Amino acid sequence: MIDNPALLIATILWIFFIPNAIKLFYRFVRNNRQFIEKDLRRIPNDPKIIFQITTKSATKTSVVKRGIRSIIESCKSTNYSKYEILVVTEDPNDEKTLHSMPCKVLCVDKSFNPNAIKKARALQYAILHRRKLKQQSSDQWIFHMDDESYVVTQTILSILKFIREKRGIASEGPIFYPLKFEKANRITALAESMRSFGCFECVTHMHNPPPIHMHGSNLLVRSDVEDKIGWEFGPILAEDQRFGYELFKKYGRNSMGWHGGILLEQPPLNIKDHFMQRRRWVIGNLQNIENFSKFFKFRLIYKCTSFFLGFVSGVISMALAMYINIPKVASVFSYAIFDWNNNISFDLFVWLDRITHINSSYNDIFRPLTDIQIFDSTLALILLFSWLVWLLSYQVGLFLNLKYTKIGWLKRIFLHIQTLILAPVLGLLESFPAFYSVIEFYFHKLLRNNKIKSYDFYVIKK
Repeated sequence: MIDNPALLIATILWIFFIPNAIKLFYRFVRNNRQFIEKDLRRIPNDPKIIFQITTKSATKTSVVKRGIRSIIESCKSTNYSKYEILVVTEDPNDEKTLHSMPCKVLCVDKSFNPNAIKKARALQYAILHRRKLKQQSSDQWIFHMDDESYVVTQTILSILKFIREKRGIASEGPIFYPLKFEKANRITALAESMRSFGCFECVTHMHNPPPIHMHGSNLLVRSDVEDKIGWEFGPILAEDQRFGYELFKKYGRNSMGWHGGILLEQPPLNIKDHFMQRRRWVIGNLQNIENFSKFFKFRLIYKCTSFFLGFVSGVISMALAMYINIPKVASVFSYAIFDWNNNISFDLFVWLDRITHINSSYNDIFRPLTDIQIFDSTLALILLFSWLVWLLSYQVGLFLNLKYTKIGWLKRIFLHIQTLILAPVLGLLESFPAFYSVIEFYFHKLLRNNKIKSYDFYVIKK
């Protein structure tokens, strides 16, 4: 029996995360081979692909031009020319800003008022535009990108292969975050490691839909399919997740796949942007829950609960660590101060004896960690496994992000060590937005008698 109440609560929370750790590790091992498409050859099949960059403003977000250039250069290197670039924006000034770029600019009409908000509104406007041009046919594909998205040659070859082999009508690939890595806040850049590792799960989701999470970028979908489903899902913020669910409902289990083409993006540049981005995701998930089937709803609730309890678990775990270690550190300093004041020279054997005494004097603190049966059982090893998977996720994700940067190997090693040391802080940073957003969402829902507040779409800096 665990006598320490804090340790008891922490243990219960740690046990809650065991299924998620096992699932993450299993999918990491299983999906590793198909995660990034490698068997790539240029076989002329050349379908029409529209690379659609959806932005609030290309004039205020200069990275849009970077994305356009990446498409042009990558298509040129693969000798693929049957494509067009469409920039969907809400800023009329973008027509002038992108005048010299080989792309079409579609400005969303201010009077356009569909059953959608923010990005989904712009996506729906693009559908109507293609409908007028009769581009909603089955031989045309839409490749969705965000402001900062950057494609490479491997991306082009992968999506061409997916279309050629007819593996589905919608697919995704992994997203990594190396762009502006060194310009971003160090903490937010390292925290983005978890997102890259999470893409191993996306492989399973896309092969076994409906996907519990779906990226709005690096999304390849057949034009006629997007036209039939649309983006009019009401005032929600996770339109990509809802799109994936509706696509599954209409076209079935074999409709989706994984193209394995990588897309490069960038981490949030500061702590506020990081928080607001995660907040939007969580609120979007909570808005969608009522529209899903019972089983899918259960999966989504477990996911949101995991993020929520992740922060609680992190706070309790750090409090326990301080409770255990601060008295020991204080004792060491007290001995050092005593020796300094009395001009006593350093003696290794004396200090070893003192440290042994410190450990034994705090035996009542350490007993819960050493004497009770639970930590002498198999459960202890499972909890350790869960902890190691959590650390592994940051290391693997960081490795994938750094792989596409120009950072030297010595600095990469330093960043991996830094991530290991800062893992508790990164965990709290990643889980706090979910903790806050769940409370905020249901607080507003309670106050407004189930009339959910229409949350602003916060635009992060690029």
